[in-house]
Amino acid sequence: MAYTEPPDPGHARTLAELIAQLRLLKAWAGGPSYAQITERVNRLWTAAGRPAAEGTARTTVADCFKTGRARPNTDLVLAVVEVLHPDPGYVAQWQDMLRVVRSRAEAATFVQAQLGLPEAVPHFTGRRAELTRLRAVLGDAASGQVPVIAGMAGVGKTGLAVHVGRELLGTGRFDNALFVNLRGFHPDPGLPPVDPAAVLDSFLRLLGVPGHAVPADLRGKTRMYRERSAGRRLLVVLDNAGSEDQVRPLLPGGPVLVTSRLALPGLPGAAHVRLDVLSPDEALAYLRRTVGAERVDEAPAVARRITAELGHLPLALSLAGLWISAPAHRSWLLADHLERLEQRRAHLRLDNAVDASISLSYDQLGEPERRALRLLALHPGADLDAYGIAALTGTGLDEATRTSDGLAAASLVRRSEANRFELHDLVRAFGMARAQDEDVSAGRRAALAGLLDYYTFAAATAMDHYAPRVRGHRPHVPDPGLPIPPLTERGPAAAWLDAERANLVSAGLNGVRSGHAGLLSRILFRYLQTGGYIGEALALHTSATGSADPVARGHALVSLAATHSQVGHYEVATRCAEAALDCFRGAADRSGECRALGTLGAIASWNADFARSAGFLREALTLAREVGDRSGERTALTNLGYVYGRLGWYAEALEIQAKALAIDQQIGDLCDTGRTLLNIGDTHLRAGRHAEACGYFRRATAIAEQAGDRDLHVEALLCLADASLELGRTGHARTTHECALAMAVDLGSLHQAARAHTGLARALTILGNPARARHHWLAARDHHRELGLPEPAEITAATDCSVAAGG
Repeated sequence: MAYTEPPDPGHARTLAELIAQLRLLKAWAGGPSYAQITERVNRLWTAAGRPAAEGTARTTVADCFKTGRARPNTDLVLAVVEVLHPDPGYVAQWQDMLRVVRSRAEAATFVQAQLGLPEAVPHFTGRRAELTRLRAVLGDAASGQVPVIAGMAGVGKTGLAVHVGRELLGTGRFDNALFVNLRGFHPDPGLPPVDPAAVLDSFLRLLGVPGHAVPADLRGKTRMYRERSAGRRLLVVLDNAGSEDQVRPLLPGGPVLVTSRLALPGLPGAAHVRLDVLSPDEALAYLRRTVGAERVDEAPAVARRITAELGHLPLALSLAGLWISAPAHRSWLLADHLERLEQRRAHLRLDNAVDASISLSYDQLGEPERRALRLLALHPGADLDAYGIAALTGTGLDEATRTSDGLAAASLVRRSEANRFELHDLVRAFGMARAQDEDVSAGRRAALAGLLDYYTFAAATAMDHYAPRVRGHRPHVPDPGLPIPPLTERGPAAAWLDAERANLVSAGLNGVRSGHAGLLSRILFRYLQTGGYIGEALALHTSATGSADPVARGHALVSLAATHSQVGHYEVATRCAEAALDCFRGAADRSGECRALGTLGAIASWNADFARSAGFLREALTLAREVGDRSGERTALTNLGYVYGRLGWYAEALEIQAKALAIDQQIGDLCDTGRTLLNIGDTHLRAGRHAEACGYFRRATAIAEQAGDRDLHVEALLCLADASLELGRTGHARTTHECALAMAVDLGSLHQAARAHTGLARALTILGNPARARHHWLAARDHHRELGLPEPAEITAATDCSVAAGG
């Protein structure tokens, strides 16, 4: 390979990296042999007046190109550089870098090991599970395991190690301890990771070995260290390790406890103890201990917000505790401190110590990992997987996996058991600040656009298998050419949607101007509806109503109307559907108009206005047939059949519902089939054919369970319970209504909860428990009033009687 420019020694941070640059320089200079270089160096030195006896040899020159040396031969290396590229300015660059590298190598020999452990961390809080794990591993000497406490900067690794070590010393398990800070990650570049040989030298002296008896080489020091520590009840604590290579020579064969920001997977016998931030309760307890219980107890809610603002990170909590407890700030209210923290967060500013801790880990990364961290900080969701990282960074899946593994190993992201990655809030703020400093705004926007394209296309692919019947109603999304998970069956598609739900909604909230909000609103409508994700649906569809495209806005309004109807907000739902109808008619979108009319008909039926509902649905049915919309035709048919049943037109209802069921069976959508069966059962129930109705309701219940459609499941349970009550199966009706009530409450559906309370009141009245029935009558009444619905005469009569009976 030809090199047009000589290598830059300034890229080197260590002696090994500088030697790598020297090898590149040799290649750039044409690849002369070591003998040729030796001859040139000796000529150079002779011309400079150096005696011939002080010349160099070929083997000595060759050693300059080998790694593993503690200190470079500065004069010889500079001479080699000069004969390879005799430019004074270039040689001066090497001289500067050699000075830096040599000073770092010398600094690596500066170590402060100690016999015994440091003082315990004040106000140590929580960590019960981790303490139990550490006690078990350290208490089993025969296991040979090495516990490695790994976690992000400031999470309390050293404090935990010292706490458990002191505890074990106090119980007599160990007689003494050796402790050293290996400086694997240190904010001062002038204090590099400690040389293991220097640590062993210090350890041996602490163990009583005279200085003159300490071996000179690393192998000899390691051997003597293991001999001197054998048989001793000695605990060795290696704090802040930077790599497995730094730790391996320091393993004495006895109990060792290691802390690191890295997991150190290559360390023999490593027993990993991953340390995360404190729990909310632990963080509050920590704050009470640091700033005083009285101050915290006066404003506990504010105190919890402070701990949350600090991400429950021990380092940040400690710094905040010092600030709050300082004499100059004792007159401040906790609310004042909270405001200060919020202002700093708003301006992406972190306390210096926290920033320095995170910066050190960040500076250790390669540029792909650094860029990924900066972009991850811009990610609008809470966590993401390797596919999301690939989309955000614009890389392949393999590279994204390597990048995410590197970030996890550096404890800058937290990896869940599901192999998803999450940023701590403080790391996110740090990354956002670095992104603003180091990345152009156009690049940041492009990265986010790629992520939104990925989410939209992957969601559309997943929904094609989750709800294939309405595939034609979803917008076409072009393939952005990014890797996506294997979403080829309903099961994996549903699992992916569940895992990414928060991210998909966040993407919609952040993609209004780009059009992603409107796309995701339409794509995810059925998933959010059948899953009963009311809050997410309201947020996403409301966001999409801000779309500039009138058709996209109309579909968002229809989805919003359906979601409001799902929880009984019929007045709001009607306004949304009417606005959607205006959008579609203005854009001459007849398919959208059909959808809006069908939604208006459904809302009217839920509001018990069946005559008005039938009018909307007949209009929707006619329009669907005109435009050849089979899905719209099926929806209009099944809803119209339900309305006809409620109007007492049973024969007509069953005829229409049979047509809807035929379409369902052609298309093969389970959820729609379940709803049609539910409507057929309701018609039979109204006609007094209770046994037939139960059969249809059971089939619908089974389909709902199979499809995971929670909204359909609640409806089926309510209908089945009503039919059971009509058949005299009061106990079954009661338990089924109780199941439906629990699910309705979980979904946040007041309408379904009101129906469940009414059914339970009826069953309990028959079972002779009027006091308990009264509770459910009153709950049903309250839900109807909250929904703004007319109160059924049955509820009014029952609550009047119960109030009179109760005084």
